[in-house]
Amino acid sequence: MNKMTLSIPAKPEWQLVLRSALNGVGVLAKMSVDMIDDLRSAADEAFNLLTHQSHLIQHIELVCEIEEEVLSVHLSVERAFSTQHCVPVDAEVAHLIIGSFVTNVRLEGDSCGIYSVHMKLPAGKE
Repeated sequence: MNKMTLSIPAKPEWQLVLRSALNGVGVLAKMSVDMIDDLRSAADEAFNLLTHQSHLIQHIELVCEIEEEVLSVHLSVERAFSTQHCVPVDAEVAHLIIGSFVTNVRLEGDSCGIYSVHMKLPAGKE
């Protein structure tokens, strides 16, 4: 089992760190350059969805796991007790956009917004 966990501040400038980590994970998962680009685009949309909700988000945690030719990517948030003023992202539209890049996507949320995005993609053979 190959598993990686990364926690980053939920600020736009840290999205580059998320994209870089996913690039490395994609290489380790033996994905094509196009598939890695799709993964990073899906993660961009997920980051935008997770950070635009009524509660202030402190951190985003990325967990990637490579198992039996499947790459699982899980992005989740750590919420603060304070609220923020923002325009929430439409979760249904975000789900469609993310789903256009990855083979399997599942969103988890509550009345405050989406707090978790799960994605799966095919990985190359060892």
